[in-house]
Amino acid sequence: MDNELYRQLQKHLHKQPAGFPETESGSEIDILKRFYTPEQAKIALKMTNIPEPPVKIAKRLKMDAKKAGESLEQMAKEGLLFRIHTPEAPLYAQPNFIMGIYEWHVNMVDREIAEKVDHVYDGLFEKHWKDKKVKQLRVVPVEKSIEHKDTVHPYRKIKELVAGKENEPYAVAPCICRVEQAKKGAPGDRPLETCLLFGMAASYYIENGFGRRLTRQELFEKLDECEKAALIPMGTNSQKITNMCMCDKESCQLLRNIKKEDKPAEMFHSGYMAKLDPSSCVGCGICDSRCQMDAVFISGYKEGKKKTPVFSINEDSCIGCGLCVTACAPGAMQLADKKAPLDVPETYLALNLALAKERGQLQGYVPYGVVKWLLKLKLGRETADKVINM
Repeated sequence: MDNELYRQLQKHLHKQPAGFPETESGSEIDILKRFYTPEQAKIALKMTNIPEPPVKIAKRLKMDAKKAGESLEQMAKEGLLFRIHTPEAPLYAQPNFIMGIYEWHVNMVDREIAEKVDHVYDGLFEKHWKDKKVKQLRVVPVEKSIEHKDTVHPYRKIKELVAGKENEPYAVAPCICRVEQAKKGAPGDRPLETCLLFGMAASYYIENGFGRRLTRQELFEKLDECEKAALIPMGTNSQKITNMCMCDKESCQLLRNIKKEDKPAEMFHSGYMAKLDPSSCVGCGICDSRCQMDAVFISGYKEGKKKTPVFSINEDSCIGCGLCVTACAPGAMQLADKKAPLDVPETYLALNLALAKERGQLQGYVPYGVVKWLLKLKLGRETADKVINM
């Protein structure tokens, strides 16, 4: 009976914009059993993407409003529901599993979960990333690599992207991919606290103890620390940032899967690519050691008293993160604008709408502005569906 309940929950989560596919191993069911009690699973099955007050959700659950409110709040504290505070009442909504529920359980991950989630990521990549045009994450070049460019859009430059008042508060949490590797017995030497959160997402992390608050200065110091550690900045694929991952090839689940492909660069949302000036290159190899995509390679040697390596860039692998540029002392490496227009959704909710639309899961999901309007007017789900399908 429990397996049937958790299979229903998996299918419910799979209807969310980012998906949560069934695996051959059944690992997703084992993870759900670790995260949800049967009672919480039943509540989750009645949740929608639309942020709603407890009294409205209680009607669907056929529960007392006070009891429903207590259960919903406990689930939010455990990272099973997203909570938005309003003057009238807290609102609760169903989040994505990946880039949502799973990351909020970073403090609960052990070896068993770390090994089982590999199967989930493999399925997500094959079914919901590999062939999809809309991506959840976008490569944002490290700041110093594009400082010389005059026409860079603000949402392409890290510090301009994250430092505005509208993005406060700021928070940092442990990188769940590096936590996984450590639990599997392969801890790396890169920084652990590198998952950056902004605005409403940061508030949620801080309130529930999933991360800690950063000052603006501490945020900039954290960005510098990540650049020195050669971590790729990958932010929410939206002009208004909500979170930013700092990825490396040893730990990152996304990089692990994408690098198996023949042309991994085509699977990233990025506006730049690296260009090398051979005449300025001294063959030091720092660019090669910092590249997380293994896009830099030795293509030959210069003859002389000492054989000097000649490096080249595999354009099918380069994702334009700029890590090679910031470490290139002679300035042989530069970032070149791809010139192709980037279709970057305005907000995180607009991104989720685009994800849902491409996956054919638009039913039940509307942008936040419409959500607020619907809630204010106390419209039912039937009316919301009509607005969604306009």
